[in-house]
Amino acid sequence: MTETTNKWTESFLKSMSYQTDPVAEEIIHDIVLGDDFSELRQLFMSLNDNNDIEKGNDLDQSVYNYFNTNMDLPLWADESKIALAQEVYVRYGPQVSLILNFYALPLCYSCKNGAKVLAATGRLTGANKDVGRTFRRLFETSKIVMDVMTPGGLSPDGAGIVTAKKVRLYHAAIRYFLLHEKYNPEGWDIEEMGAPINQEEMAGTLMSFSALIISGLELLGAKLTEKEKDAYIHLWIVVGYFMGVDSKLYPKNNKEGWDLGIAIIQRNQDSSEDCKLLTKSLMDFSEHLFRKTFLSEIRLKTMPYFLIPFFTKKVSKEIGTDIPKLLGINKKIGLLGNLKGQLFIFLIRLITRLEGKHIIFRKIYARVTQKFLRKMTAFYLETYNADFYIPSSLKASWRMKG
Repeated sequence: MTETTNKWTESFLKSMSYQTDPVAEEIIHDIVLGDDFSELRQLFMSLNDNNDIEKGNDLDQSVYNYFNTNMDLPLWADESKIALAQEVYVRYGPQVSLILNFYALPLCYSCKNGAKVLAATGRLTGANKDVGRTFRRLFETSKIVMDVMTPGGLSPDGAGIVTAKKVRLYHAAIRYFLLHEKYNPEGWDIEEMGAPINQEEMAGTLMSFSALIISGLELLGAKLTEKEKDAYIHLWIVVGYFMGVDSKLYPKNNKEGWDLGIAIIQRNQDSSEDCKLLTKSLMDFSEHLFRKTFLSEIRLKTMPYFLIPFFTKKVSKEIGTDIPKLLGINKKIGLLGNLKGQLFIFLIRLITRLEGKHIIFRKIYARVTQKFLRKMTAFYLETYNADFYIPSSLKASWRMKG
């Protein structure tokens, strides 16, 4: 066990599992008393960037104040590190999406109490393999990442800060409903499970969006400097600041971030019906998506059953638990499926390493990126009649047309 790992002790993390976010909870309490959830929903739909709050509206005063104060970066934030992290995302954004779906989210599901929150909210699962709800949640996650990681996303003209602050209120609202018998008759045992969406879990989510992403990029062949890795962590700590994460849970660098993520997974990992249900929903969605893209031509619908074990192997070894087995991933893909998976990873690694050096690989990368993302956005538009906006700067960097 390393020196930095000792910082994230069992007793410390357990104490943080009982801590939540009083600032956001007070706002939600005011909204509940005022019975103006419809106004809050409308507010969430209308806020698209950091300058979108207009004076003179009829918002609840606490909500208005919340979105009109603390909209500047904290004094300790390093804008050069933020810019460097966003450059990394510009280079590897499509790979980040792959890692989120098949590495970060499954590890989040492996934490029993966090999976219970997700399952209880009913946003990730649907009857009869309804992948639409899963699709919506994955796009919401992708939008959060894209809003903060797009160059300028955390500037006054960006969308990152207001998105982070909206997520903070979402968390407080879910926490309120789960802790009140009127909305959750089953109750919530805080002593046994900690508070829903507690400080430890929020920190774990931050690490899944940062330290785990870095790990995944390296598995896919990305060559990142220590400066780039630490910058990526720094950006997500800034996001954590706006999401109400306690500063005691801020790692100083990538190594501390990885150790924190591993410590949280180690402490919370446990199989449950909820985690298996969420994983199955993710797998159903992934199979559906592969069938909907040109990748179906080479029959890659079993790819999720290869990708999750591939990405989670390192974590499984570190915590001494077979993560795919814990998640209920028991499907055998056979020799051919394994060979296809190995070939897929080989090609992604090759493209990742050579995309910026040779025109032929840039063209391959452009084709894969364009078709994959276009199919995803088209399905979202058809399902919800709402377009998933990809900033023009990212479209240009990822060589997407239109």
